[in-house]
Parts: sequence; C-alpha cells; structure tokens
Amino acid sequence: MRQASNHSETSKEPTDYRAALSRGYRIVGALLVCCMLTGCGQVGTLPVAEEAADFDSDVLAVGLQENLPTVTGEPCLQVGLPRTTTHQELFEELNRYRAERGLAPLVYSAVLEQTIDAHVTDMWQRDFFSHINPDGENPGDRAMRFGFCHGYVGENLAAGQKTVQLAMQAWKDSPSHDTNMLESGYVYVGIGFFVDPTGRRYWGQTFAYELP
Repeated sequence: MRQASNHSETSKEPTDYRAALSRGYRIVGALLVCCMLTGCGQVGTLPVAEEAADFDSDVLAVGLQENLPTVTGEPCLQVGLPRTTTHQELFEELNRYRAERGLAPLVYSAVLEQTIDAHVTDMWQRDFFSHINPDGENPGDRAMRFGFCHGYVGENLAAGQKTVQLAMQAWKDSPSHDTNMLESGYVYVGIGFFVDPTGRRYWGQTFAYELP
C-alpha cells in the first residue's frame, strides 16, 4: 500500500509576486532541493486515518517569463460551481477556514478545477507524485494549457487521506500548505479530486492571483 502523502508548491512569492515574473525557476533553499531529489519527509509526520502522512517539502518559488500573457474576462475563468459534491465540500471547507482567519472567500474557477482534476488523475495514471509532471510541466504551465488567464498559481497536493476533513487537516498542519490556503492575495481556486480503482483518494487545490 502506498503511504498517504502531502505536497505543496507555489509559483509566487507572497511579498513581491510581480517581481518574480522575470526570474525563471528558483528553488528555495538547498534543503528543499535535497528533499525533492531524495523524497525525504518533513520532520514530524501526521497520522492520517490508518496511514502515515509523509511530506515532500519541495516548495518551489517559480517565477515565470517576462511578458506573461494575462487575459481578463470570463472565458479564462469560467466562474461557477464545483462539479461534484466532494469538490464542493472541499471548496466550502477551504473558504470556511479562510473566513475563520479573517480572509476573503475564494472564487471558484472551472478552468482551475479542470487543471487540477487532470493533474491528480494523471498522477495515478502515470504513477508519480509531484507538482512537475513527467512532461516537465509545472502548475503554471498546466493552468495555461487548460486556458486559465495566466500561469501564476499555487498548488497543494495530497494522497491517501480518506475524507475532505483529513486532507484539510494534513494541509493545515504543514506550514507550506497552510501558507497557500491562507494567502490573502489569492482570488481564485479550483479543487481536484480523484479515486483510483483501489479506493485511494487524490486531492488537490490550485490557487491563483488576479494579476493586472
């Protein structure tokens, strides 16, 4: 049985995200590089249901290229409702958590949902667990491939947690994931959810700014 896992990436710098657009890829800290390459766990693992939650702490600050196309308008957002009750439940839990911390609720984007749904499904299909897929695409690349307004996004991943509440708790208990969920600058979110043939659940959140 695979272990339950929790994973976070952000393609932004909270204090100056616009300045990061011209920097290319940057990996924050040699320790994070080591964890990404070796799969080491974060200090202190979480009990999640009957499984142990391991953490891959390769939080990346990904600056995209200059002249990143930013499109305004409804087509690249597709603001709407989550497509299943599980997506809806995780979306509501996320916004409830933000409200408890005095933050504005996030707006649901069907484009971001399609992006993260496809990624959590792909992780099972191609047997990997990472923000970077086997084709080398990062979360921003995938968001733009699915037609989102820009590629400046953050992403949380988890696998093995059996309920929405357990997935949320695992993210809350991990500082990097919690930072993504409580980032005040985010405006949009899409939820990802997939159950493989063995019943193992994959979870995801893709967050996005509304860049000018």
